[in-house]
Parts: sequence; C-alpha cells; structure tokens
Amino acid sequence: MLLNLRICEEIDKETLARKMPELRDQAADLRLSIDALDRSHDEKEDVAVKALELSKSLRERWVTADYSTKRRILAILCLNFSLDDVTLVPEWRKPFDMLAEGLDLKNSRDDKI
Repeated sequence: MLLNLRICEEIDKETLARKMPELRDQAADLRLSIDALDRSHDEKEDVAVKALELSKSLRERWVTADYSTKRRILAILCLNFSLDDVTLVPEWRKPFDMLAEGLDLKNSRDDKI
C-alpha cells in the first residue's frame, strides 16, 4: 500500500524509507506468531493422539502396573482429588473428563440404527 502511495507520489521517498523497516519488523513478528500457532496446534494434536492411545490401553496398564506407574497414570488423568466424607472424588483433566462421564446415548449415532 505504501509502495502504491509512493508510485502515485502521495508520500515522499523519505517517508517510505522510514516506514519500510517498521513494516518489515511487523511482517517478521507476524510470521513468528503464525509459526508459534502452528507449533501449538501440532503439540495439541500430539497430546490428543497420546490421550486417545492411553485411553485405549488404560485398563490393561492399570491392572498390571506397580504403585509408581499407577500414581503416574492418576497424575495424567486427574488434576486434583477431594475427599467427600469417605469417598475420594477425582477432578478429571480434559479430555478424560468426557471419558469418565461416559457416552451420551441421546446424542450418539447408535439410536439412529
């Protein structure tokens, strides 16, 4: 846009020269932001895949696990625990909260068959 204004002689050469480094810096900042967002998206995708893989094999892993492994599995699945009278109540991490709630049959495709 500035180049077009310069060509049309609506801004002078010095103004264009003064503005160009600022515009290059802004473009570089935008490229860095886009790259960071892409990395963030890829990392979230990796976590989702790992969560799905873990959820598929969790029962078998739990049964055969030692105490330290069980503690690690609980740390992955839960944010925190609270005690309600004599019951330990987990606060599930996302997406495990949906797995803990179970399937919502009224919104599933199973009722359409």
